[in-house]
Amino acid sequence: MPHALLQKCIIALTISISIIAVTEGADFKDHAVRSKRATGKPGFFKTLFSVIGEQYSDTKDTFSKVNGMINDNFLPEHAPVTEATIPSSDPNITTTAAPYKVTRSEFNRIIRRNLKGLMRLFNIELQDALQQSKITNAEYKKELNKEVSKFL
Repeated sequence: MPHALLQKCIIALTISISIIAVTEGADFKDHAVRSKRATGKPGFFKTLFSVIGEQYSDTKDTFSKVNGMINDNFLPEHAPVTEATIPSSDPNITTTAAPYKVTRSEFNRIIRRNLKGLMRLFNIELQDALQQSKITNAEYKKELNKEVSKFL
């Protein structure tokens, strides 16, 4: 008798474990199907943030490349003066002169001088435009008075 009860309990336990395993497997399969559908087409925000991330990394890379190119074309502030190459008397020897490089302070001096010239030119053009607009405004008022006086 106790063996029959023990056998029935073991059979019931085995059946319940197999039923649980089958239902958990079905849940796992449903989850896998849902996850495949979800990853098939990215949403609006994922696309937006991926585009923003790509733009940020591209901009950062481009900025670092441009910054490196600019820094390569400047001499250090206290660099020794380089001598110009002296042409050789031998026609078979060819020499090339090093490219001209400026220091940052010299570059700033050139830029400052150019900006002062541009500001001076802008102020001259502005004064000319203001003077011309005063003349045009006076002519407009004269013409307006002539046309309105005809009807009065």
